[in-house]
Amino acid sequence: MRLRDAVVVVTGASSGVGRATALQCAGRGARVVLAARSAARLGEVARECRRRGGEAYVVPTDVADEAAVCDLAAAAVARFGSIDVWVNAAGMGIPVPLDQTPGRDLRRLLGVNVLAAVHGARAAVPVMQRQGRGVLIDIASLLGTAVEAQFVGGYAMSTAALVAFDDVLREELASVGERRIAVCTILPSGPRAPIVRPALRRSGRVPWTPASASPSECVARAVVRTAVRPRSRVLVGRYARPLRAAHAPTSAAVCRGSLWTAGRRAGRAAAMLVVRAATRHRMRA
Repeated sequence: MRLRDAVVVVTGASSGVGRATALQCAGRGARVVLAARSAARLGEVARECRRRGGEAYVVPTDVADEAAVCDLAAAAVARFGSIDVWVNAAGMGIPVPLDQTPGRDLRRLLGVNVLAAVHGARAAVPVMQRQGRGVLIDIASLLGTAVEAQFVGGYAMSTAALVAFDDVLREELASVGERRIAVCTILPSGPRAPIVRPALRRSGRVPWTPASASPSECVARAVVRTAVRPRSRVLVGRYARPLRAAHAPTSAAVCRGSLWTAGRRAGRAAAMLVVRAATRHRMRA
């Protein structure tokens, strides 16, 4: 798919991966529909998209509200006539042990990280079926699928659910012979730093950044590549492949160490431990 003149809907477009994705798509000449709750921040992103050569349309949306997401899809079609790519990039994190997370906060997290993506798929897929093509992209994480970590249990749980949802949706579309719509899952090697760092600061915890976490721009580049050449699962980050490969044969402690070591040098050393452990396991097998 060519991104020039393609209609790309991006949720969570006011910051982080969503913002970076919108800007990179606009730089390739896409017509970008920007969705998030803050109209003011979306306006800033829209101006930058236009400076980069793309067309931008702002639709303030609470993605946890299914009716609002349906309205977003309708607004995109009314404005541009189609939806070629839909990117679910909205996300949030709560740096609290899972058993201490307030129920209200956990419901909001699941609403933004999981149900919002479900709402997006339910709104976008029928449009794509009518037009005979489309790419649906969800931003998940290896955290919760191949790696475990403390204090981000809610986030990990939500990304695991999102991966499962994409797998099921992909199979359901295939079961009815619908192969013109690609369902793609982006899997960064750690939590998105723009999600985790502010939450850590609010909680009073030490604001670390995982050594293997992928910057927003890196994830956004993967989203753009996937929109052009869709793939079911896309790993992002220096340590993504060894972490996934080592998940089954190595202990959770090694995986946690490789993911959460703060220093770049220590992060490389931890990643080597993962690779060596996986290699020893294969040799014994």
